Amino acid sequence: MKTSITDKTRFPDSFWGANLATLLTPYLEMSDKHDAVYHESMIGSRLMIAERDVLQRQLVEYLDQIASFLEMAAVRAPEILLASGFDLTKDRRGRSKANAANHDAAPAKDDEGEPA
Repeated sequence: MKTSITDKTRFPDSFWGANLATLLTPYLEMSDKHDAVYHESMIGSRLMIAERDVLQRQLVEYLDQIASFLEMAAVRAPEILLASGFDLTKDRRGRSKANAANHDAAPAKDDEGEPA
């Protein structure tokens, strides 16, 4: 994902405009920091694990903003989404995010309510 959106041949600085300094650069810095903290957290340090979790939440927020920006840009050039590194999925209308997450995390059950 990071490699895809930093590819200057597909996404030059002019593409990002003002979002280069306010969105992309902070995301890249946080991504690098998360990578280092993630590897340190593998030894089991609770402090590193907590810092990793905070960084992951912040990265998700940046990625949500980047995805929104790319989605708007894709109205004119749909190939942007394919080159971005994001997985394309179809929205499931009528399912809230919480319901979708709970449904996906719950084990499958048969007609009698027994685990499948």
